[in-house]
Amino acid sequence: MRSLEEFLRNNSLHNPDDIDSLLEAAEITRQLISCGLESELCRLIKYTVKNGCFEAFSWIMAILQEEFEQPEGTGMKDFSCELGRSIPHYNEFTRLLHVDFNVIGNDVEKTFDDHGEVRSFFNISKYRTAYNNIFLVTEENFDLEDNDFILYKLEFMRDNRNK
Repeated sequence: MRSLEEFLRNNSLHNPDDIDSLLEAAEITRQLISCGLESELCRLIKYTVKNGCFEAFSWIMAILQEEFEQPEGTGMKDFSCELGRSIPHYNEFTRLLHVDFNVIGNDVEKTFDDHGEVRSFFNISKYRTAYNNIFLVTEENFDLEDNDFILYKLEFMRDNRNK
């Protein structure tokens, strides 16, 4: 099997009908899971999202969902995958995940300056997807210098009760 680096350099995931590339992406995903390589899984996920390879993205999400349905104590630990400040093809991305935009969790995280004053804060919102153990998280940053932005993440959690 090719390395992740080689696969990302030489794949045809842009063609959703290329079953061989999809099968190889699935094989690589399973190998990364079995080795517990969350950072490499995130690279693969980010690649598919950034490049609009949504058929492969769907396969990867389904494989990860299967993994997180395994009994506790087996398989991967919870992890999150930071997707960045923008998602190309955002509407397609949220449609494929079947994001329910009713917030299921909300938090505020503050950052302070040297004098203890609030410099900025993140409004953190969590949303359900069609996958029971995969959540979309947005972190909206508001600061004093008008450097506002939204950071997108996917969270993968084995125990999905009240999350």
